[in-house]
Amino acid sequence: MIVLPFENISPDPEQDYFCDGMTEEIITDLSHIHDLLVISRNSAMTFKGTKKKTHAIAREANVRYVLEGSVRKAGNNLRITAQLIDAETDAHLWAEKYGGTLDDVFDIQEKVSRSIAGALKLKLTSDEDHRISSNPIPNVYAYECFLKARHELWKWTEDGLNKALDYLQKGLEIEGENAVLLAGMGYVYFQYSNTGIKTDEVTLQKAENYTKRALEADPESPNAHIVLALLRGWKGNPQEAIRHFKRALAVDPNNFDGLVWLPCFCAYLGKTEGIMPYMERLLRVEPHHPLSHFTEGLVNIMDGKFSAALHTLRVCYESYPQDYLTQWIYAQILLYSHLYDQANSVIEKMVENAPDFVMGKFVWSTALGLSQKKTEGLSILKDPNIEALARGDLGASYYLAESYAVLDQKREALDWLEHAVDLGFMNFPFLNETNPLLENIRNEPRFKNLMERVKHEWENFEV
Repeated sequence: MIVLPFENISPDPEQDYFCDGMTEEIITDLSHIHDLLVISRNSAMTFKGTKKKTHAIAREANVRYVLEGSVRKAGNNLRITAQLIDAETDAHLWAEKYGGTLDDVFDIQEKVSRSIAGALKLKLTSDEDHRISSNPIPNVYAYECFLKARHELWKWTEDGLNKALDYLQKGLEIEGENAVLLAGMGYVYFQYSNTGIKTDEVTLQKAENYTKRALEADPESPNAHIVLALLRGWKGNPQEAIRHFKRALAVDPNNFDGLVWLPCFCAYLGKTEGIMPYMERLLRVEPHHPLSHFTEGLVNIMDGKFSAALHTLRVCYESYPQDYLTQWIYAQILLYSHLYDQANSVIEKMVENAPDFVMGKFVWSTALGLSQKKTEGLSILKDPNIEALARGDLGASYYLAESYAVLDQKREALDWLEHAVDLGFMNFPFLNETNPLLENIRNEPRFKNLMERVKHEWENFEV
């Protein structure tokens, strides 16, 4: 099933955040129903404003049922319409109109979700019934702050993160210690660091503090467990990270961050046995998000399945040619596959599209080293943001080691490779045999000693 973005028919076009929030909350409610697979928010939002016919959308999303609706919000007044369509028969299974005020929004969302379950003849368990009826942010005005914050957060810009923080703070002033709002604060501070905007320890400590407060308010908060998993994972405690990812996904099986980052962390550990159910769910509920295919490609790379990764990431690149993460990971697999001319073409586009993207600078310097332009490659690595990111990120630390190895800076390569291992990068087969870009340091005694340690840790690590 797919819930299409509710259309904003309000007098104010700025009410898009509210319509998107309504869409996402209904998706969340319906996702709690075990017998119903619901396409997640990110993929659903790719159809926003589309003129495609319902049956075409259903075919593209590989679903049978489509929920669509509209929202009119004028001041405190609401008018919401919704209809459920069976795309196979084009039959309207259910339709309803709701009127009220902003104070009625939770009641309306619950009625829509229950009506969908009824129309599809789904019997709710007591746990599913409880989750649909619960309001994680009881105060409607604090909830509206949360929706505005989430709308800004999805922009992934410094300005958007700043605004998201302001809205979440206002929500906390209204609601008090609320797990959703506190976890949101923690996530924003983590993203400041993750995106390279603020890489200082104070920012990460704020992420930690807000996340702990969220877990005090609700020990099962999936969003708080996700932030804590990310913090633990970047700081060298992968086992703790995996535990928190799994705990979040046990509560919220469609959590996008969990479905993306759990397989990625397991791939860096060289421990992908058992993660296929998560990968399969990610690709089913998020078929139209580049990060889903990024994740599949990364897992295949770290498993040494370069041909499969090349196919996946080529299709991803053709589908999302402007996405710089896609450009970066596609360039990586092209280099691993010795397709240097194609890699250089992708890298040129990436550098033009995202010149300050730190991960892109790693693959750019690596490509220059492979082209025997080592002085140019080394000059790129002088960016101070590179070392700042690599100090606290096992992936960035590893890719920096890879760049230095190709640039024939063996000491620096081994320094950063050791640091990556210290942070939890222990994919022994990939490091010791599979990755061609480490070839010129494999005969170094220091590398061999490090591999003895990595092999021991890899063989004894249990996911």
